[in-house]
Amino acid sequence: MTRAAGAARARGGTASILAYAAFAALVAGSVAALFIAQALKREIPLVNGHSSSLAFPAPGHRDAHFHLKVSLPDILDISILSADGDRLVDVIVAHRREPEYQKFELVWSGTTTAGAPAAPGEYVVQVRFEHARRTVIVPNFVLTVRRRAT
Repeated sequence: MTRAAGAARARGGTASILAYAAFAALVAGSVAALFIAQALKREIPLVNGHSSSLAFPAPGHRDAHFHLKVSLPDILDISILSADGDRLVDVIVAHRREPEYQKFELVWSGTTTAGAPAAPGEYVVQVRFEHARRTVIVPNFVLTVRRRAT
């Protein structure tokens, strides 16, 4: 065997060892990701109860009255955001202590932080948990502001 052929065979052996190592690393990473995903599925959601989505104002209801239930005791800040979650519209609760698994009522007047009426459209509710240092948008819940009668 020539020296060049021996060198090529050695490089081929090194390449196959690296390929096996990379494959083993990918398999290990995939298995770890599976276990992490399963653990996240079992995690209790921070907001575990809420009213149905609602539209307002409606006859007899000028404001939006709704409820939430949280899964851990904490100090909460609750805000109304634009439907895409990018723009703060109003802060309806600041530094409110709430116990776990108790339903509490919230009211939004349909106004902005400046006091002006919010534009007709859809809005979402964001809850910030101070001690848990987490912020969530209430899942599957939308407040719809209808055009106000003049």
